[in-house]
This record gives sequence, C-alpha cells and structure tokens, in this order.
Amino acid sequence: MTDLTPSANTHALEPAARFANWQQYLFPIDWRSSFAHAADAPAGDLHLEIGFGDGRYTAFRAQELPQERFVGVELSGASIHRARKRVAALANVKLLKTNAQFAVQHLFAPHSLRSITVNFPDPWPKEKHTHHRLLRVPFLTLAASRLQAGGEVRLATDHPAYFEQARTEALETGLYRLENREPPAAVFETKYALKWRAKGNPLYYQVFARNDTAPPSYPILQRSQVMAHALLTGSLPTEMTFAKIVSEYADGHVILHEVTRSISDSQLLIRATIDEHNLRQQVLVSARAKDQDTIIVSLEPFGDPLVTEVCKGAVHAVCEWLMTQSDVLRVRERCY
Repeated sequence: MTDLTPSANTHALEPAARFANWQQYLFPIDWRSSFAHAADAPAGDLHLEIGFGDGRYTAFRAQELPQERFVGVELSGASIHRARKRVAALANVKLLKTNAQFAVQHLFAPHSLRSITVNFPDPWPKEKHTHHRLLRVPFLTLAASRLQAGGEVRLATDHPAYFEQARTEALETGLYRLENREPPAAVFETKYALKWRAKGNPLYYQVFARNDTAPPSYPILQRSQVMAHALLTGSLPTEMTFAKIVSEYADGHVILHEVTRSISDSQLLIRATIDEHNLRQQVLVSARAKDQDTIIVSLEPFGDPLVTEVCKGAVHAVCEWLMTQSDVLRVRERCY
C-alpha cells in the first residue's frame, strides 16, 4: 500500500515553498503552521485571491501588509510561472494550482479567511454561459462559511452585467451587505485593468461584507491514506476488446478512456477521468502481474491524485472490465 500523506501526516504545507503542492496534505490545510518558518513569521489575517494572473496585485498586497498571510489560487500554469517570480522573495505568500470552489471548501477551515479577492474574473459574456460565472449564489454561500465575522468578498470587474449579477446574487444569499468603497489603487494596475483603461472602458468595484446571518456548513474532504487497489486471481488476458466506459460510483462518475499494454506484456495502463462535485481528475490505473496467479489493479501515484470515494471507483471499474475479458478472472480482495 502506498502512503499518500507526508511523513509527519500533517495538514501544514512546507513552510519555505511559495508554490504549494497541496495535494499531498490533509485538509483543511494548517495555514498558520505553513507560514511559520522564521522568527518574524507572518501570523496576521489570512486572505485568499482567486485568479491572481501574473501576481502583481498579490505581490503589492503582501508587501503592503507583511504580517498578513496571502494565498493565491490559479488554474493557468503560465500565470503561476510568472507570479512565482514576483513573489519569490515574499515570505507571506503561497500559490496554489487548483479551482476556486474546491479550494475554498476543502483547503480552508470554516471562519478562517479575512477576505476573498476576485479581480477581473472570466465574465462568460454570452447569455447561455452565465451559469458558469463564479460569483453566484452557490459560491457566495460557500465563501460565507469560510469567512470570519465581518469578512469580505471583494470584486473588481470591467463587465457591467457581471457586476450587477454578482451584487444581486450576493443579496439573494442573505449573507452579505453591499459596501461601496474606493478600491485600492493597485486593483486597477493589473494586466487586464490596464488593458481596459487604455481603451477608456469603465471599471467596477464592490465589497460584499458578511453580515451576522449564519451560513450553512460544508463538509471537508477526508483524504484516504492508501492508494486504492484490488487483487484478482488469474493472469492478464492475451486478447482484449475495449470501448469507452462511463459508470456511476459514489456521488460521481468514472470514465475509462483507453488501455495500453507495456512492451513486456506484463502490465496494462488505463487512462481514466474522475468527475465529482467541484473536482475533475485525470488518473492512471495499472493492472499488472503480481505473481504467476495474481493480478494487482491499483491507482497510480502519477500526478498526485486525490483519493476520494469516487476516485476509488476507477479501480472498481477496471476490475469489472477485466472480468469481462476472461472467464477465469475473479476478485480476491478489494482495498477501496
């Protein structure tokens, strides 16, 4: 069995790392310990920025408030690469590569954030795509559960329809009040803001401040500490047929896309997609001979997959498919 957690079995990220490999740690992350790596370690409020782009606003805030802690979430690898250079010398910044909804729900404890900043989010301008916008009731309700009393969501955008929809949806949650403030000057010095200002387009800023209404609670993902696997009695089939397989497992879906065989014929690799709420993963499942009469089917550690209940379904789906390829294969042990 492969141990997924660090040797300390900890919630805390490596203190010195600006880019955090958050997949390896227990949730929620212990942010206080993660920033505690020097005598003058920042211990102030914890702030989250979603979609930090090239990191210039992140760097500005971190320099302005050196005792406060800043976590940035971004999906673009190119943006993360640029931002790492900007924050390399800043001890109070951590950058993560993941999606916003997953990060807010699982990486941050309830009532732990002072602010969530969303600068120039994708406006999804077409009417049929507006349901993809981030600042809607579901996300804003989740965000409220992670904000401290008096915490804030701060929005800057160049898109008037997005601006008005976000205001409407924040009030619809019953968890925020709208506060009109002058934005920090650095908000409108980001790459996108400069581009729009150069065209003479207006920019909009709004603060959504938490009120005293209690938000609903949200569960935090419990990580499995072992890789899912199964043992089958028999040997790998010499001839096989395969077509894309989609199956339900737990509260999500598993998709098996393709199978490849190793040159030695001793192993199969199956590429799979794990699709569940706020999380989609691409994983590899291997099926290989453990001994003359045993096959082990296991989730590979490649890519640091999060071993969720749905993720375990990839091993289950491969086992079920293998047994359709041979009359003699049988599952001896399931460890998932």
